[in-house]
Amino acid sequence: MTVSGSRRRPLVLRLSLTAAIAVTVAGGSVAFASPAVSAPMPVRTAAAPAFTAGLCEGTEYTPSEQMLDISGIRLDHYNDGNIVPMYGTTDRGTSAAVDAPVCGVRDVDGIAKSEWMYCTDFDLDPCAGVDENGLPVDKHNDEMGATVPSSGNPDLSADDLAVISWLLQNPAKLDGVVSGNGSEDARSARQTLVWCVSDYDNPLMADFKSLCDRNIGDDERARIVEIMNVTQTLDLVRKTPATGTLKAGETAVFTLNTNMYRKPITVQSSAGTELTVCGDNATATLTANQLTVDGRGDAPTAVDLCLTAAAGGDYSVTASVIPDSVENLHWNTAGAQCQIFASFDTVRPASMNASASVGYAAAPTTTPATSTPATTTPATTTPATTTPATPVVPIVPIVPIVPIVPIVPVVPGAPVPSQPVATPATPAPSAPKPATGPRPVAIDGGAAEQNSGRNVAVAVTGLGLVGMAAAGAVALRRKRS
Repeated sequence: MTVSGSRRRPLVLRLSLTAAIAVTVAGGSVAFASPAVSAPMPVRTAAAPAFTAGLCEGTEYTPSEQMLDISGIRLDHYNDGNIVPMYGTTDRGTSAAVDAPVCGVRDVDGIAKSEWMYCTDFDLDPCAGVDENGLPVDKHNDEMGATVPSSGNPDLSADDLAVISWLLQNPAKLDGVVSGNGSEDARSARQTLVWCVSDYDNPLMADFKSLCDRNIGDDERARIVEIMNVTQTLDLVRKTPATGTLKAGETAVFTLNTNMYRKPITVQSSAGTELTVCGDNATATLTANQLTVDGRGDAPTAVDLCLTAAAGGDYSVTASVIPDSVENLHWNTAGAQCQIFASFDTVRPASMNASASVGYAAAPTTTPATSTPATTTPATTTPATTTPATPVVPIVPIVPIVPIVPIVPVVPGAPVPSQPVATPATPAPSAPKPATGPRPVAIDGGAAEQNSGRNVAVAVTGLGLVGMAAAGAVALRRKRS
């Protein structure tokens, strides 16, 4: 990069600082310190209640109370919209000399936001310390002014800005250590990668050029610049089935199309489902809910995601990511002799979101179980009901007729009627009555014929008996064959 004479110290002075620089690749830190010119004290413009700032992500030690106390002049700086530096990434520095990156706090829509600030000038003072009274100072305890917003680092090219912006928004590797904000080792790796871009030509970085070439050489930088210059896309559609619903336990396939390569994309599915990368997706990995797709260029890559659900209902898959942009960086500095910091603006960027859904039909698990017993119950009772109802005849009581007829002695000389009135039984054809007992048998063994009628005389031929019943008469006529 081009070295600005107005901001760089003489080479002899900068070379004398190499003894204070230590870089440990696999989990170490980069510590530096250099003199700075004091900045004028700003005029206090407003008073506000003091507060204790929160820690930045992944802080692994307990900063002092003075570092976190935002009051006095530091509170004024905060209320003016400036970021207030608080402490370094490690506790190895003194209160005045801090290790990069630096944790700072600023007001964002009324909320105190603590975020890591990464140095983009290897040999300049962070100007981020505090003295025993909590006042901002440089390494020599010279009181400092506010760390105000900046338009960027004038010593960086457009491609440099693009690469640094990408590094602060995405994980990268430094000899196997994954960069990020979550730990001291991760921050050390990220800070070193930033310096590999901002200070690659700085003589103080001469001993580390091979480290930079190995991890973020010309080809990797070109790849990142491509990513930062493309129109970033994120699209999610349902693939199988394209329409309709599935049965519980079946698999639905969604396709995610994106050209945001090597950038974690948050992918989630509804509760009660399982989501996996499926199909021919060798370039995509899903860890927990973070999907990473490998590639380069403007053309998007299609990644199939398989979802299964064990119960009926509507289920969805969502994908969200904050697109990479140079505008996502927040720049600030405390003066010409102080470090220019770059921090990822976690508030301003709007995330890109995509979603798709699928319906599962509820499985009929309980309905067959309840209907089966109801069907068999009538089947077992029906035979039992009809069997006793079949023999109807035994239920009718059998009343003998012959003993009921009173026998009256025949009066001598009484004429026997030649035309019995009861012989033609007229009611029998139209309204037959059921038999009330077995057919009577003639006295001499011949067949007997039975007829009944009210107030009818009974003549018994051959027996000489005529019986008149009070309630009716029964005539027994002998037939001979």
